[in-house]
Amino acid sequence: MSFEPLDSTTATSTWDASPYVSPGARALTPRESALITAMLEMLPDGASLRDHLADARVEFMKDGGMGSLRFTGLGPRKMDHELIAVRARDEDGMGLEISLNVDQDGDLFELDIWRVDFKPLLRLPEPGELKRA
Repeated sequence: MSFEPLDSTTATSTWDASPYVSPGARALTPRESALITAMLEMLPDGASLRDHLADARVEFMKDGGMGSLRFTGLGPRKMDHELIAVRARDEDGMGLEISLNVDQDGDLFELDIWRVDFKPLLRLPEPGELKRA
């Protein structure tokens, strides 16, 4: 997965210079979609949410470059609960905790990625690397 880094003249912090920063809403990349699909396939009722991925719009969250995404939506939204949590390893072997959260209406709200040493994400894990937490 490749991202266009922001121009270094506009970056104001380490986070701003991370390749996991997006200036606005966009479609999921194929790798992001594959990761979320794999997580939803672990759930008995995940098919209904999978059907919405093709039209989903996301933006990066300010998480220190760990790759977390917020799903954009119409109207006021707030996180309701964690739908599923998985574990994986980053390219260098560091642990990742990945949660898929839904809003008050049961719609996808965010993909929360936490690298346990708080450093920026090196790569998204492949679907086969995920282990249910």
